[in-house]
Amino acid sequence: MSKEKGELDMTILDSQKPAKYYTEENQANDDKEKILHDEPEVLSKPRIFLLNLSWYGLSLMFLLLSVEVVPAQVHALVGDAAKGRWLGGMIAGGAAVTFFLSPCIGMASDRLTLQIGKRRPIMIFGTTGLCIGLIGMALSASHIKISRGTNSTLVNGTCYRDLVEHRCKPYYNGTTNLHTHRIHNGNPSSLLVSGSGNAVDLDPEPPGDLALYIIFYLLVTAMFATINVPYNALIADKSNSSQRGFNSGVMGCMILLGNVSGAAVGTCFTEIGVIGAYATAISVVIISVCVTVFTTTENPGKVVNEPVGCIAIFCGFWQPLKEHDFRWVFITRFLMQQGVSTVTGFLEYWVSDMIQLPFCWNAARTVAFILLPLLFSASIGSVIMGIVSDRIGKRKIIVIIAAVMMSISCTALTFVNGENAFWMAFIIAFFFGMGLGTFQSIDFALVMDVLPDEKDKAKDIAVWHQALVLPNAIATPTGGIILDYFESVDCTIGLGYIILFAVTAFYFLLSAIFVTKIKRAN
Repeated sequence: MSKEKGELDMTILDSQKPAKYYTEENQANDDKEKILHDEPEVLSKPRIFLLNLSWYGLSLMFLLLSVEVVPAQVHALVGDAAKGRWLGGMIAGGAAVTFFLSPCIGMASDRLTLQIGKRRPIMIFGTTGLCIGLIGMALSASHIKISRGTNSTLVNGTCYRDLVEHRCKPYYNGTTNLHTHRIHNGNPSSLLVSGSGNAVDLDPEPPGDLALYIIFYLLVTAMFATINVPYNALIADKSNSSQRGFNSGVMGCMILLGNVSGAAVGTCFTEIGVIGAYATAISVVIISVCVTVFTTTENPGKVVNEPVGCIAIFCGFWQPLKEHDFRWVFITRFLMQQGVSTVTGFLEYWVSDMIQLPFCWNAARTVAFILLPLLFSASIGSVIMGIVSDRIGKRKIIVIIAAVMMSISCTALTFVNGENAFWMAFIIAFFFGMGLGTFQSIDFALVMDVLPDEKDKAKDIAVWHQALVLPNAIATPTGGIILDYFESVDCTIGLGYIILFAVTAFYFLLSAIFVTKIKRAN
């Protein structure tokens, strides 16, 4: 009996011990097999290029409209005194539409079960609606006139002006109307500066229908989000973990090249007019989106049993932010974009008020040329650093370097003014662009590393996308208040611009500090 009991005890012990080890190994192997099964295939470089090509067309459209066309149309529709308020209201309305619509689109995309996939059908729908909205915006305000240059005196290739008088004129006693105009015109989204031929020359009668124009503008904003949300998720779906940095770098490059092309088209806005600008934007968007959609394959969408209701939509905003790493990625990107929106938005006002314009260009054309080295260096940095991040497996240190470069560049702008400021700004723009491109090369890869929920990928990316949308609305009033208040304190030294760029440098510095809080990314 004792022998049998001993053998039985040993049998139980042996059966339990191996079972424990088997269970742990089996679980690990199952998890590994699941990861390998769910891991996207490794794409060739041409396929990654085609996958990200839509960003080129969308970015060209966005920069061309936001920098040149929309401010000019609003100015023509409402007049000089009210353009800032109306443009600011439109931007705020568009941001609100995007904020509430994006998570809904994300959840709908995650639950779509069509055989052709769950991302591309929504992209096609969004592109169709976007083109309809763009045509409506073009036709509802198609007749505007833009001055071709300044009336300043050309001396040795430079337009010399009394910059102190130019800056302080709105604050002279007895010039309340000018001061009021300065406040209204402080909206950073409008890059058309009044005075000396920089403003739009208005027709005697309003050249369009303002109400109709705003409706189509909001439609365009909604459709732009309808494309972006599933498109970001499509790129995430197709990104192998070994290629996330390169994929993110190509995305950043396409965005920046689109911005360069939009700036180039914008320099010809006077010649091609409103209809020509919109026709260019529509053509490039259709071609680029169609190339991506028809050269990319998707698996059929899987059934998601979780219902979509008001509570689910509301929780969709906050649920991803409860996850530690996702929350810090969101904050990091928010601060970075807050700084970028402030710099690019107020750059033309700084050019007009703080530097001598070269070759008697107007401020809009001068800014376009300053943007060229910024965008080209950003494109180069985006691709290079995307590859580097994949090879060294480090993302946080690259983001920190990018943020510090941009912070130093903004600090340098606080000391730049006067005769040679244009050429100094040209150099600073190059280094700022390197930082911007470096950040954009890592930006999307970083969020893919920390996505909290695979089944709700599109929804989570849509929430993360708000870190890009919200600063576009917040940077406008914040920067405008800072600029106008401190300029009224001491306009002789351009105190408003000094404080504005100092605050922007602080945004970037905080972004560099907070990225260290992310735990699941190296």
